[in-house]
Amino acid sequence: MANRNQQYHDPFEPGVSSPEFQQYARENYLAHGGNRARSGAEGGQASNAGGTARMPGAGGGRGAAGDGAYGAANGRDASGVRGGYGSSFGGAGANGGRQNPWSRPDGGTSRMPGGSAAAGGAGRGAANAYTRPGRHAAAQPRSGWASPSDTGDMGFAGSAGAYTSPAKRFVGLLACVLVAVAIEVFGFNLAFFTSMTYPEVGSYLVNGVASGSEGTIALDASNNAIELTGLDDTVRSIHFAPVLNDPAAAAKATDSKLQVTMYLADEGNANYYQLPSVTVDPADAASTYISLDPAGKCHSVYVSFTNLADVGPITVTGVSLNQQVPLDIDPVRFAYILAVLLLLYAVRPQSMLFSRVFDGRITRHGWMVVGLVAVQAVIIFVLVMSNTHFLSLTQTASTENYFQYQKLAQALLQEHLYLDDVPSAALQAMDNPYDTAARAAAGVPYLWDHAYFEGKYYVYFGVLPCLVFYVPWLLATGTGFPTWLGVAICDCAYAAGLAYLLTNVVRRWFPRTSLGLFAVLDIMLFVAGGGLILARTPSMYFLPEAMGLALVSWGLGLWISGTSRGYIERGRVVAGAALIALTLAARPQMVLAAVFGLVLFWPFLRDARGNAQVRRACLGEFRAALAPFAVVALVVMAYNFLRFGSPLDFGANYNLTTNDMTHRGFHADRIPFGLYAYLLQPPALGSQFPFLHQTYMDPSYQGVTIYEPMFGGYFFLYPMTLVLLALPRVRHALKAKGLLPLWVCLVVVAVALCVFDLQGAGILMRYTCDFGLYFALAAALVFLELLQVRSTEPLSKGWTTQLGAHGVAPVGQVGAHAMANACAAGETVSVYRIALYFLFGSLVVMIAANALLWNAFGMY
Repeated sequence: MANRNQQYHDPFEPGVSSPEFQQYARENYLAHGGNRARSGAEGGQASNAGGTARMPGAGGGRGAAGDGAYGAANGRDASGVRGGYGSSFGGAGANGGRQNPWSRPDGGTSRMPGGSAAAGGAGRGAANAYTRPGRHAAAQPRSGWASPSDTGDMGFAGSAGAYTSPAKRFVGLLACVLVAVAIEVFGFNLAFFTSMTYPEVGSYLVNGVASGSEGTIALDASNNAIELTGLDDTVRSIHFAPVLNDPAAAAKATDSKLQVTMYLADEGNANYYQLPSVTVDPADAASTYISLDPAGKCHSVYVSFTNLADVGPITVTGVSLNQQVPLDIDPVRFAYILAVLLLLYAVRPQSMLFSRVFDGRITRHGWMVVGLVAVQAVIIFVLVMSNTHFLSLTQTASTENYFQYQKLAQALLQEHLYLDDVPSAALQAMDNPYDTAARAAAGVPYLWDHAYFEGKYYVYFGVLPCLVFYVPWLLATGTGFPTWLGVAICDCAYAAGLAYLLTNVVRRWFPRTSLGLFAVLDIMLFVAGGGLILARTPSMYFLPEAMGLALVSWGLGLWISGTSRGYIERGRVVAGAALIALTLAARPQMVLAAVFGLVLFWPFLRDARGNAQVRRACLGEFRAALAPFAVVALVVMAYNFLRFGSPLDFGANYNLTTNDMTHRGFHADRIPFGLYAYLLQPPALGSQFPFLHQTYMDPSYQGVTIYEPMFGGYFFLYPMTLVLLALPRVRHALKAKGLLPLWVCLVVVAVALCVFDLQGAGILMRYTCDFGLYFALAAALVFLELLQVRSTEPLSKGWTTQLGAHGVAPVGQVGAHAMANACAAGETVSVYRIALYFLFGSLVVMIAANALLWNAFGMY
């Protein structure tokens, strides 16, 4: 089928494609709903005699004669034929019908959210459900346009323009496999090939003993070095096999890796000179082969293990020089590499996925969403299981702070809110038990990171994870719930909630979103929202955040779904309100997401003015949505009052930590450095894997501020979110859809949470999970507007589009003036192309940055 949009100069340029194409790409037919979703030509031949119903999401307008009938989704004509999907209460059919509480009886315009409504024709229901969102009547396809059934998919998915031959697909997939093989064999095993050329080394001494007869060398904090002497050879590498004497103790105290510093004496240096430190993992044989590059022939090598005080004693065997490095083919690593390459190949700018419109009602598209969530769930469990530190964590004096939920579950079953641990008499006798330096100076025993108040220990973290996981598990098994499992479950629920949220955003406001864009944005929201950080460090500290994000993602998805049809669906709205309200009991600051409800519900409240019937209906729904907040707030306030004597005191200030939280206060001078550290701090890159290192904090703030390991600001680790800077390009389009207030609200809430965290606790990597999702959602709105499908033609390799060689767009078409100006210029840079290339390029960078972050972040 020919491309119907080819007459326009640049089908990728925003504002150039026709309203007909925009309408066409959204329609659903036969296999996707049959008669329920009729084309605009059938169901929406509209006259506006009675006024236009302006409900976003497609409602039925008034008919030519009469009023009071249902429009859109629940509309029926005089014969009883059901109309298309859309806002339920539009205007009137020809023969009249029931009055709807959301419509205006005076013939005025209803502006309920959910999308614009086409006026209903005489005896017909409204136009189909997914007409253009906004405040303008949906454009009707002109005569001669093919129906969606001609293509067999949304958005010309079956057209020749989007077709890729099996041979080309096979070549692309084969290239991915070959590149993955090359990276695994020649990249990760480069030392195997280079070590083939290493010369043999003559005799030398190891700690004064001839090499090969040194046996097992025992090392500890006081005797931590090996010295190789009697050399006069070319030395290119050294190898040794370290073994931890107490792996369990080393895992509890550190990441079980050895820090090694070597010193060389050679032809250019008679005395030892120091080489940069390297990390050796006893569990990774490849890391025990260390390349050396002395100046001329090497005379002696001094190897120092610098962190044995933390790791504990070790034994070293097999000390040798210029050893052949074994070939190390890791199937799991190869699978990771291949999976990433296949992902990037699938969403490359020339992919046909960007010319196929996503529709969650289509079965195979729904399975695509399920597949995305399933892949994310697998990644979550792989990352969780890879952090053996937290999987093998046992309750000891040094790890007591990680088992607070287990102890709280026991306390709750014993019907009290304080922990069974009894504070020491010395702690209770202190004038200020929150003074960290005073506790250390006096040697006062206390439980680290527990809330201490009036002679008892409490848990200041939200109680909801304990009620959901730990109490039922304790009742069922009599043992403590494994925290890592709770983090994995909540993170998987978060991934599923994001897919549900994105599906509803796309369905309501961006119906021409491509399959490729949907997939990439789903990945971006999960990664930039903190999903990988949560999975990489499955500790008790991350569980409330993981649960909070799961609640927010599903809550927002239900709110958007429940207000997208031009009326409030009480069930979904109340369910969403209940989920977001529960964040008060999990991660209290996340309840700030409730403000998005006001943005979504404001059009209903606004249109309720001047109409008593509509006002009563609107206030009834609004009260129903507020009820869960009231109930949860009362329960949480009662919980706080019973513990700390104040309904608004969550207990975080009574934390026995690095500083006196009771006197921390709010200081505006903390904000500039905190925002810089959280958002704009460049990453610290090094020459050794994983290349990403902890950033050095050097604040000029003359006061107390707390920070833990950071690895760069948010916008460096998640560069896709920098598309926020493209707001001027899409501002008017978002405003027309009523989304500009939501975009502003997302950014403001993100910054507010960032400021709250840096003031309340400090600068910690995990706190990016509190605000990251909102920056990512705001970026997603910009991407969605920039990359709405406008053609089925595959994206060319060129960055520019010649406009002068094509015909002029018909007068009156959308973007005609812009095209005329572009024709005069002769050439323009396609905004669509720039946005798509930026999407792909930043995705590559984000994947690389987070792959390094996984390794650098470690056990945190």
